[in-house]
This record gives sequence, C-alpha cells and structure tokens, in this order.
Amino acid sequence: MTKKLYNLMDWAEIEAVTYAEEDHPKAVLGAHPVRGGQTLITAYRPEAEEISVKVKGSRSAVKMELADEDGYFAALVKNKEPFEYEFEIKNKDGKTFTEMDPYSFPDSITKRDIQKFESGLHYRAGDILGSHVIKLNGTDGVRFAVWAPDAQRVSVVGDFNDWDGRIHQMEKLFDSGVFELFIPGVKEGDNYKYEIRLGNGQLMMKRDPYAYKKEDKEDGASVVYDLDKLPGADDAWLDSRGDRQSAGSPISIYEYKDTDFSKKDAKEIIKTATEYGYSHVLVSAYFDSLYIAPGDPEAVVSFTDTLHKAGIAVLFRWSPASFSSAEGGLSVYDGTCIYEDGDPKRAYVPDSDRKYFNLGRGEVRTYLMANAVFLLDVFHFDGLVVSDVARMLYLDFGKGSTGWTPNMFGGNENLDGIDFLRQLSSTLHKYSSDVLLISDDDTTFPGITQSTEEEGLGFDYKINHGWVRDVLGYLKQEPLGRSNHYNEICFPMIYQYNEKFILPLYDIVDIWNEMPGDADEKFGNLKALIAYQIMHPGKKFISGKMAEGKGKDIQAVQTLMKDVTAFYNKNETLFAKDMDPSGFDWINNISARENILVFARRGNKKDELFIVVANFANIPHKGYKIGVPRAGKYSEVFCSDSEKYDGFGFVNRGSVYTEESECDGRSDSIRIRVAPLAVSVFKYSPAKG
Repeated sequence: MTKKLYNLMDWAEIEAVTYAEEDHPKAVLGAHPVRGGQTLITAYRPEAEEISVKVKGSRSAVKMELADEDGYFAALVKNKEPFEYEFEIKNKDGKTFTEMDPYSFPDSITKRDIQKFESGLHYRAGDILGSHVIKLNGTDGVRFAVWAPDAQRVSVVGDFNDWDGRIHQMEKLFDSGVFELFIPGVKEGDNYKYEIRLGNGQLMMKRDPYAYKKEDKEDGASVVYDLDKLPGADDAWLDSRGDRQSAGSPISIYEYKDTDFSKKDAKEIIKTATEYGYSHVLVSAYFDSLYIAPGDPEAVVSFTDTLHKAGIAVLFRWSPASFSSAEGGLSVYDGTCIYEDGDPKRAYVPDSDRKYFNLGRGEVRTYLMANAVFLLDVFHFDGLVVSDVARMLYLDFGKGSTGWTPNMFGGNENLDGIDFLRQLSSTLHKYSSDVLLISDDDTTFPGITQSTEEEGLGFDYKINHGWVRDVLGYLKQEPLGRSNHYNEICFPMIYQYNEKFILPLYDIVDIWNEMPGDADEKFGNLKALIAYQIMHPGKKFISGKMAEGKGKDIQAVQTLMKDVTAFYNKNETLFAKDMDPSGFDWINNISARENILVFARRGNKKDELFIVVANFANIPHKGYKIGVPRAGKYSEVFCSDSEKYDGFGFVNRGSVYTEESECDGRSDSIRIRVAPLAVSVFKYSPAKG
C-alpha cells in the first residue's frame, strides 16, 4: 500500500468494520473526498480476492489495494465527488461479477419519518421500514430498514450475500435505533434476515417485523416482495360499504377459522355465506412470525376481492395484545426488551409462550397502528375484530393477586393499553369512516363502544359474550326446571343498550349436544335458540361448527338457519333500530312458570312492528292471551315449529285481530297458538276486517 493511501486510513473505524461491529459503516466505506481533488473509495469484501473500481464514463478500471488482509480494499481516484462507479469483483472461488457499491447511495429515510415513528404516529411505517423494491438514483435494488435501538451492529443477510453478516452492515440513522441500507441488485423473491450483534458480541438472526412475506416454514426467512403490483380496492365496493356497515343495516357475521386465503377457501365461504345469507365473513390466520401480513399478499388480496364481488364484506381477527416469544421473532429483538415490557410481570402472558406488547412505547404503537392500517388499506379488509381486549385493559388479567405490577396510581387498569385502543379507533375511523372495529372481550369495562370524545374506547361494536352465557345457562336446564332460571334469559336486556352489541353463537353442534332432553327436545331447543338470537336486538355472529350432515333433523336446522337469516335481512324492523332502546319493548317478561317471553320490535316507520313470542317450555298453548301495543291485525310471519323445520306445525294460520281486553298492562290484546320450544313472530297491520 502506498504511504499516501496508508495515511488516509482511519484504522480504528476500519477495525470496527472488519470485526463487524460498526453501526455507521458509511463513515468509512464508500466514496469520501480527500485533499487534492481526489476521492478515496473503500470496500470491505472478505470473500473477494481482487476488486477494481470502474468510474462511470472512464475507459479503464482502477485496481483497489488490499489495505487489510481481512478483506478491506481501498483506492484513490482522480474524480471529485459526486460521481457514479461500480466494483468489478473477483472472489476467492474464482467467481467474477460487477455490482454497484451499496455505500455510495444516500440514506432515504428522513428525520421527520423517524420522529413520527418514535412518537407512535407513523401510521404507514411499513412504507419506510422493512424491505422495499425501489429505484434509487436510477439504480434498481432494495432498501432495507429495521428498528433495533440497542444493537451494536445490524446486517442484512440473504441469498444475495451467502448469508454473510460482514458484507452488508447497515447504517444507523440519527442515533435513532433505525438501521437502513440500500442494496443494488437485490430483487423481489430474495430471502433475507437481519443479523444482529448484541452489546456482548453475541449474534442473533431475526426475521423482519415489517416484511410483507416469509418462507412457508416455521423458521422461514423474510422474503422481498413488491406491493406495487397488487391491485387497489374496488371503488364500487368502497362506495357501497358505508351503507352495508351502518348501524341501521342488517349485519350477520360468519366466522371461518384458520383460512389459508386460497381460492378453495374463498369458494367455500361464498357458498356458505350466500346460502345462509351472511353479510360478513370473519377470517383469521396465524401470522405471529410475520406481523405485517397474514399470508401471501396476492392470495390475500385475491381472496378479499373475490368475496367483495360476491357481495360479502370481510373482517379480519386481529390480536395486538401479545406476540409469540419464539426465537427469531419479536422477543428480545435486539437482545433487549423493545417490543415487550422490561418488567417481566407485565411482559409475560399466563399459561402461554407469549409476551405482551409494551403499549406505552411509541415505536411499538407505530408498529401496531401501521399494521392495522396496512390490513385495511392493502388487503382490503372491511374491519378488524380485536381479540384479547381484556389483556390490554387490565394488568392483572389471569395473573392472580401477586403476579402483576400496578399502574402509577396503584390500580389494575392498563393505562397504556386503554390509551392505545382509543388511538386505534380514532385513527382508523379518520382513515376510513366506514370500516368496522369490533371488540371481542368478556369484560365489564365501561364505554367500549362509546366515542373517544365521551372518554370511551371508540369501537363500533362489542361481541356480547354475556348474552350467550346467560341465554345458554337458561336453556341448558331441563324445561321443567327453567322457571327457576327465568331471570337469566331476561337479564341481557338490562344491559343491552350499555354498548353496541353483537350477539354470538358458537358451535351449533356443541350447543345441540349440551341441550337437555331427547333428540326432539334438543332440536326444538336449538331451533328456538337460533330464532331467538335473530329476533333479539343486536347484530348477529356465528362461529365454530355449523350444523352439518344429511339427517332429517340436521337438514331442518340448516333450512331454519337459512330462512331466519333471510327473514332478518329483509325486515328492517329487526335491524333498523338495533342500537336504539325505542326499538324494543317488553310485553311479558314475568311468566316464569310458563317459560314464555313476549316482546315487541319496532322499526323506523310508525307501522313497522313485530311481536315476538318465545316459548321455552315443551308445552303448547291454545288461545294464549298477550297484550299488544296497537290495535289492528297481527299475522304470524315466522314460526320455528313449522313443519318445514321438522316441527309439529303448531302455527297460526291466517290473521288474528285485537280485542279491547286488557292484558300485560295494555288495553288491546290478541289470542294465539303458542308452539312448544319455539319462537313465533307476528307482524302488525293497522287494517281491520
């Protein structure tokens, strides 16, 4: 090496690079102007035998000198920066190739982006972090960026550098904890990970938290993917979505668990949802190791758009409470707790190999918020069903009396979690006012669906686990013993309007198995329950195993489910005032001995009135007298005991007319036939005669 070149070397920095301990490699690698109008170009390529520099426009290449035997090369060129150049490399294995110098390209993430990211306010952080196929200064390649604030050094390793962490050491930006590097020549489909050197010198291999795709195996690498080729959302669908998802629309959700977003899944879901009349489908997928995306992006977009074309909205089950602590994922990502809380009592999830997100950290909030926006914007989901909300609301959830750390006021409320959920709902509704945000929790936390302006959490709906628990608690009793539990089925209306509720049913087959009595009574109970859910105020949700099979009783239940949902969809009286107390009146909720309930459902118009009669005893009644709100004609328009549903056919044929005879505290009444273990619906008409 010439004396002049030797004197230009920063040997301390060179040593940091050659030992792969440098977090600012651009300080020593790449092109740097020196005295005399020349430029020093350096490269660290431990696999190289020879490297030459070819400056754009020059006729010949300048051979670089081996400044350090570990693979540090240097050369002086006469050109004054800026100029373009490339390396002509001959490896020790004899392979020769030409490539642009990654360290000759400028950083592209701005300080403003970093500030928004750190503050929890960069809702499109996936646009800057992760891997992105871009053209920088006219050169095609991939920009990589990752957050690892306590790492000594981060490198991109992958197919393109033989997984050698010495070659592509990343630049730490503004001492922020974000590392970035543009690597020319890397292309879509290349596998990669981040090699992270901890403060103690230990090396870890981690997947990219912001990757759009990963290899389809347990510890698979992240995969470079270009989102620009994905289609945008269907404008016609978006124009109609607000009406489909409004509080005054019929919403019935069918959960299809563990989808792989295949065409086969889409076809099966469309068939089921169309046959049964469901307006929405809720899908879920395991994507802990690739949090930004639940599967192959093209498959997911094709899946959602296919369902949209069939007139079906798609919701995604999303869990921002915790993540897997499996090696290679988010746990101790840079050797320290950056995604999880540093307090072990707050970080651990009881009876699970998972950790809670640290929702008080801005960068973690950004990660989750950006993920939510990504799912809605890129994958065209129409809303999110947020699971494990209770785990974000309470620090002591499932942890016993001593296994948790109180908040600053000594309480068990997770103040960071509450604030995050408010930020989530506020942001998503500003992003798109017609997306749905649904809470799936079983707590009594107040104001889940109140607006954030009213200090609520701002969810659109809450799945009412209390409803199904109370109703099934009643129906699991023998019919003769239900009188002592009558208050359980009435109780949900006490709190029905505290929140905007969705009423769930889970696993129709399991419910049938848990019902008392012989097969006929089981099916009677099940059919009454399905009808009761539809007639009760609240949007509808069904999850788990459907009634499947070819038996007569099974087919009857299937037919009932299809008919009762169709009945719900076409009758505004059952959904227009779902969230309004004026849409419901108890008529009889005191007949515990008979196990009969009677209530009215009202629509927006004066004459939109249904009377619902539910008999949960296996005893029929003739000439049963009930009070009605208005004088006129009442016609039975639905009965779960119809022969069509393999019932006894104990129905009301023709219309019945009111009498001026007091009953149930009302001046007018009608006399009807009440079928055993059945729900009947009577439609009001003012006409007489």
